[in-house]
Amino acid sequence: MSEDIDTSRLTALFNKSPDAIILVDSDGEILRANERLEEMFGYEPTNLEGESIEVLVPEADRDHHPAQRDSYMENPTTRPMGADLDLRGRRKDGSTFPVDISLSPIETDDDLEVMAAIRDITKRETLRRKYRTVMDAAPDAMFIADAKTGEVLEVNQRALDLMEMSEDELVGRDQTDLHPREDKKRYRELFQRHVDNEEGTVARFSDGEELFVETTSGDRIPIEISAQATELNGDKRVIGVFRDISDRREHERELQRQIARLETLAEVLSHDLRNPLNVAEAGVDLAQETGDLERLEMVETSHTRMESLIDDALTLIQEGYEVESVGPIELASIASDCWQHVQTTNATLQIADEGIIYADSRRVKNLFENLFRNAIEHGGDTVTVRVGVSEDGFFVADDGPGIPADERDDVLEPGWTTAADGTGLGLNIVSEIASAHSWDIDVSESDDGGARFDFTGVKTAVYDDSFDNSTDTSDSSHG
Repeated sequence: MSEDIDTSRLTALFNKSPDAIILVDSDGEILRANERLEEMFGYEPTNLEGESIEVLVPEADRDHHPAQRDSYMENPTTRPMGADLDLRGRRKDGSTFPVDISLSPIETDDDLEVMAAIRDITKRETLRRKYRTVMDAAPDAMFIADAKTGEVLEVNQRALDLMEMSEDELVGRDQTDLHPREDKKRYRELFQRHVDNEEGTVARFSDGEELFVETTSGDRIPIEISAQATELNGDKRVIGVFRDISDRREHERELQRQIARLETLAEVLSHDLRNPLNVAEAGVDLAQETGDLERLEMVETSHTRMESLIDDALTLIQEGYEVESVGPIELASIASDCWQHVQTTNATLQIADEGIIYADSRRVKNLFENLFRNAIEHGGDTVTVRVGVSEDGFFVADDGPGIPADERDDVLEPGWTTAADGTGLGLNIVSEIASAHSWDIDVSESDDGGARFDFTGVKTAVYDDSFDNSTDTSDSSHG
C-alpha cells in the first residue's frame, strides 16, 4: 500500500512539473513523457513513447544530434539548466522555440536512461533580445563584469569597436586587461571602489592622471567611466559605461593653447603698444608747444604702428586657425595674388617652381601675406622673395639679411621682431596656420644669405595644364 502511494506521488510530481520531462533510453528512444510536454510541443505524451528523441529536435540539427547523444551516453554527467547553450525545440506543427534543458543520467539494472527537463525560455529570450537591443543602441561602450573576479562577462558593440576586438576576444578577460598594463593595480583598486559603490563617474585618478583603455593596436584612448554594482540573477555584477572623451580632451588642450596664446598676446600688446603711444603723446605735446605741425608726423607713424599691432592681434583672437576646408591650390596663383595685397614698393616676387598644394585657401593666404610683409620689413624695399614647391611641401625664401642661427628657434614666437615698425606677431600667425594644417616649419638660411622658411608634411601635386586656375600666372616674376 505504501509503495502504491509513493508511486502515485511520483507520478503526480512528474506530470505537474512546470517543465516538460521525458525519459530516454541509451538509444535515444522516448520511454515516457509528462503532461507538460503536450502543452509545450503539441504531442500526446503516450504518442511519443517509442519515438526517437530527434522528433523534438529542429530539422536543421537532426543530422548531427545522434552523434552528440552518443557522445553524452559514453560519458554521462548531470547538466543543469543555464549552461549557456543555444538550444531549440521543435513543435508538432514544425515551429521551433528556444529551450533550456537539464540532463540527469539514471543507472538501471538493464540500461542507462536519461531524464531531460525542458523549459520554454521564449519570454526570457525576448527580454534578452530587448536588453541586447538597448545595450547595442547605447552611445557608449558597456561592460558587465563579475564583481568578485573582475571577469568581463558581457559587452556591447560599442565596446568591441572601442577595444578593436571581437566578442570572443573580449569576453572572459579580466577587467584590468582593458587598461595600460603598467597601471593594472590602480585600475583594480578603482574597480573595487566601484564594487563597493564608492565611486560614480570618474575621468581621472585622485592624483589627476587620466583614465585610458589600451586597444589591440596599442592606442591609448582617454575615457570617462560610470559604473554601478548591482545584483543580476542573484550574482553581484558591475556595469561599467566607458565614454571615449578624446574630443573633449582635445578641446581642453585647445582651450589651454588659446588661453596661453591670449596671455602671451596680452603681454606683447601691453609692452609694444606703450612705446608708440608714448611717441604719439610726445609728438602732440611738441606740436602744441612749438606750433610745428610736422611734429604730428610722429603721431601718424605711431598710430600706423599701433594699428598694425591691433590688426594682427585681432587676426589671432577673432579668426583662429582651425582649418575649415582643404583643397588643391595652385602655388604660383595664390602667391601672386597675396603679393598684390602687400605694400611691396620695389620688392620682387619670383616663382621658382610651379605646383599644387592642398590647404585651406583662406588660411594660406594669410600665411603668405605675413611672410611677404616679414621679408620686406627686414629685407627692405628691394628685397627679392622666392616661392616654390619642395620635395615634401613648399618654401618661401628671400635675399635679405637673414636670421641669426641662435635666433631661429624664437622667430615664430609672439613678440619677436628686429624691424623698427614690426609687430612681432606676423610669424607667430604663420606658425599657427601651419600647425592647424599639421605642417612642420624649418627656419634656415637661403641660398642668397637671407631667410628661408620650409613647410613640410604638405600634400602636393605636380602642376597640370588641366588644373582649373582662375588667376593668370604666366608671369613668374612680380615687381
